[in-house]
Amino acid sequence: MPRLLVIDDQDHTVEMCHRHLPELDWVTRCDRPMPCQVCEERDRGCPLKCAHDWAEARELLTRLPALPDLVVLDLHFALPEERLLPEDKGELPAAPRARAQALEALRRTQGLHILERLRAEWPTLPVVLLTATGADLPELVDPLVYLCANEVVDSRTLAGGIWRALELHHTAQEGPIFWGKSRAMADLRRALATLSRSPLPVLLEGETGTGKSWLAEHFLHPRSGAKGPLVVTDLSTVPAALLPAHLFGARRGAYTGAIEDSAGVFEQADGGTLFLDEIANLDLDAQRQLLLVLERGVVTRLGDVRPRPVRVKVVAATNQDVARLVAEGRFRADLHMRLSPATRLRVPALRERREDLPDLVRFALLEALSSEALLPLVRSFLARFPTPDDFRPDASAVVFGRPSARTARTDAFTVFLGKWALDRLCAHPWPGNQRELRMLTTHVLTLLLLEQLEAEVPARTARAPAVLAIPDALVARLLGEAEAPRTQPVRAGPGSTVEVRVQAGQSFSRVAADVERQVLEALYERTAGDLDRMGELLLGQRGAARRVHVRMNQLGLSLRALRGRRAREP
Repeated sequence: MPRLLVIDDQDHTVEMCHRHLPELDWVTRCDRPMPCQVCEERDRGCPLKCAHDWAEARELLTRLPALPDLVVLDLHFALPEERLLPEDKGELPAAPRARAQALEALRRTQGLHILERLRAEWPTLPVVLLTATGADLPELVDPLVYLCANEVVDSRTLAGGIWRALELHHTAQEGPIFWGKSRAMADLRRALATLSRSPLPVLLEGETGTGKSWLAEHFLHPRSGAKGPLVVTDLSTVPAALLPAHLFGARRGAYTGAIEDSAGVFEQADGGTLFLDEIANLDLDAQRQLLLVLERGVVTRLGDVRPRPVRVKVVAATNQDVARLVAEGRFRADLHMRLSPATRLRVPALRERREDLPDLVRFALLEALSSEALLPLVRSFLARFPTPDDFRPDASAVVFGRPSARTARTDAFTVFLGKWALDRLCAHPWPGNQRELRMLTTHVLTLLLLEQLEAEVPARTARAPAVLAIPDALVARLLGEAEAPRTQPVRAGPGSTVEVRVQAGQSFSRVAADVERQVLEALYERTAGDLDRMGELLLGQRGAARRVHVRMNQLGLSLRALRGRRAREP
């Protein structure tokens, strides 16, 4: 059952949740095992039903053994000054009236400040933000933030927003398929959901390793409603002379070596789904025969004259541009028309899903950690220490950042991946796409587990946290890079260099702004936040801190966020 935490300065939101969503579990600040609905303290003004500010929320989330599945966060908090974020209010005006107005503005947007802290400490925690319709909010691009907007957030609106957020968050991952939040994958998913229930054939185009066979196996076939089997055949592995027999079957004696009657893959998949991988490898004559089968719904075995009816859902895939092959005369236009355009879908490459890459890396690491291939190493690792009774292999977590005892789980594996390594993984072109990502994460964890098992570890009687910290150097080596960055701070000085990643944009100005933003962030870190020093390095003069600050604001760089990030780094 999903577990939810409410963060609101008053208790009316959590009371609505308890009344209208009693089937969900709610995280409270008390240690009583009973739900609030049946607790005798509920109607006695209990102050522990929810978190009323950032301090209470952080204290609760820090001591919880497992994070909630969702946070319900209000936008407006009518709190006294000392309980408002940010803690340092030195930038607020000193004049009483102006200060009162600034504090009121903080109260109206306090939820955004709390959201910023939640993202910094628990980046994977999904949040429903309660806001009034038409509220003046900055553009929120966080895929894990779901807005619940209404003039007055009533019980029906609240319940609908919570269920919608839970469903969207759950469906971002489906079995072994990670859909993510990119528009291309959302469009693909909607099209596949429609075509899976249709008898029409489907053509999946996409680069090698994008997951075309996974989509056929784990989405199209299960959702087709077909009672027959899924039959997978890779046409690139079948010799051209044997393709007709492989596809349509053969009678005994039809060719040398045919010692008995055999059914082709169409007959084997009768009543189910046939996945034809690398369909572009078919020669023109085999393409003609395939077109006849698709049009007539019958196959004739090689050397036979009797047609056999087959009812098969055909899913074809290729890593080539079929339209270009048609123009070159290497693929039949009528077969291409049969598969296109309504049923022709393109699976995007990983480099086209940059916004999904951090979560894809996390997904791939967790998938590799629970795979059969790593199971012997995982068991050997856990056998080195006594395993607690509450250890849950299915509750492992991946944390982006430096290893920290505070964020490590005690009841499951915690895999730490540093910011440098994550940035390199997100910047990598991934020519092998998801297949390459799965292989890399499996290799990383395999080498890391082997290194841990070979290390000399003193005998212990208590269970140490199952922590795996992935070294930057290991990621660099597996990506083929020369070396990982040094961990010592770099002294900024004349001639200092800053490494930036140039990404294609819609205009030169956007590309330039992105590069400038990276330079300013890097120099902020190198100078420990000294804006005067940054101005000297960039403009060659002291006293330019104000100009640097203004430019950072123009580029959307928040000094408060940068200071908070530096303060959290050990």
